[in-house]
Amino acid sequence: MTPTAGTGTGTMRECTIARRAAELAGTPRVLEATMPREAFGRLLRLVRLLRIPVRYEPEALHGVFSSRADITHVIRVRRYARRKQAALAAHRSEVADGTGRIAPAMRALVRMPAPLFGLLTGREWFVEVRTGRRTG
Repeated sequence: MTPTAGTGTGTMRECTIARRAAELAGTPRVLEATMPREAFGRLLRLVRLLRIPVRYEPEALHGVFSSRADITHVIRVRRYARRKQAALAAHRSEVADGTGRIAPAMRALVRMPAPLFGLLTGREWFVEVRTGRRTG
């Protein structure tokens, strides 16, 4: 995930460590998972409209995730909706037992019909990060 994924300092540390590991391994680039902050804003409005409790303030959107202009790769993954939903459900501590600010939304995603889940989560976005190391 990108350092601006909105999940706090833990994510920022993970990104720093992953980037350094890629550099030490000689990997010339890294793809970090993200999503367009504009899409996250729309998703947040939809979640609130559906009255799914979520503790995420709209003003917190500034600086989280990535702007569309910064996204370098978009992968269509809708055909894997059932697998993605099962993988999400397997995160019991965050989803079923979770008390975090997005846990209620995650529980709603796990319970919805797979075609609707696929419609909502059918794309994955990445930002390419150059590590400064060149191959060759």
